[in-house]
Amino acid sequence: MVTRGKTYHDRKADYRKRCKEWKMKGWTFPQGFTVLQDTREQKSPLLSRLPSGLCIMSTCLPVGDYSIQGHESRFAIERKQLSDFCTYVGVERDKTVIKMEKMAEMEWAGLVVEVDEDKLIRPQEFSKIAPETIRQALVSFEVRYGIHLYLNSDRDAVARWMIDRMLKFYQIKREVG
Repeated sequence: MVTRGKTYHDRKADYRKRCKEWKMKGWTFPQGFTVLQDTREQKSPLLSRLPSGLCIMSTCLPVGDYSIQGHESRFAIERKQLSDFCTYVGVERDKTVIKMEKMAEMEWAGLVVEVDEDKLIRPQEFSKIAPETIRQALVSFEVRYGIHLYLNSDRDAVARWMIDRMLKFYQIKREVG
């Protein structure tokens, strides 16, 4: 697209139009791909708008809130909301360390916190936990335990992040055989 001779406002309008028209490619789920959701999981971002063709089964998972059928001991995603996360790194810290150690043993493990980072790393209204404690917990999860982190308050983005990683892991394991 040639933008020579266009004003700043024209270029900005063109950009906005392209953004509105742009759609992310949908998923194609392979035969046998089943997402496992822990029976204790509530308010699943995957169920708010279930993608066409995605099979989800509820079961008791040993680690995490989500996994892939046949890969329960190798893949896990733990999901937390803001209030859960403050408890997770505060009063339940000892339990959390045990969970992180179990997740670290997996081939791939992720932690999704359904909040934007700027809201997570500031004093919390109903918690005495210090923002620095939260920040250092996040760093520790990544560096000490090798956990992949994703912070986002957009439930569609959270679902996309989770499904993308589950699919890629599943595809890689099928290639390796």
